[in-house]
Amino acid sequence: MQTDIYQQYLNQKDLSPYFGQALIRDIILPDILGDDMNDILYFEGKQLARRFPLANPADVIIFFSQANLGTLAQIKINAKQVIWNLSGTEVQPRVANPQSFMLEAGFLAQQSQQQLGLLAEAEVKLEKKGHSESVQITVHVDPKDVLEPETTPTDNLEIIVSGTEFDDKKTN
Repeated sequence: MQTDIYQQYLNQKDLSPYFGQALIRDIILPDILGDDMNDILYFEGKQLARRFPLANPADVIIFFSQANLGTLAQIKINAKQVIWNLSGTEVQPRVANPQSFMLEAGFLAQQSQQQLGLLAEAEVKLEKKGHSESVQITVHVDPKDVLEPETTPTDNLEIIVSGTEFDDKKTN
């Protein structure tokens, strides 16, 4: 029932700031996008990354926090994949449906593609550790599929950290 989202977000003080975001993501977008929602959100995540190209993984982590997408941590990187963990207050109500993270998956795939210069795609799965749940987004890259230099942006977004919680954490 649609009122469940109202109860879920407004009965918990730490979730109430995310109520508007939840209405858009969980009620309005499914109505508008229908069965194609996950594909469209993945593509739009890639488009968003093209509009906001970031220089490095540290900037991606900061951007996620600033956009209230959750707490992002890079947990593994090798020649063929980059594994991210997404958790936090804003993530918990949605963690039961990993497919609702396709926007974030598309964004991370495109950021990896731009930063590494390799073709990249992402997949989402639920990660359970004890009583804690989070979302794991694995970006798969193909070291043999190098992109042409003109397909990767050169003007990266300058992350604003002055006066934020990241002021002392930013590294370039």
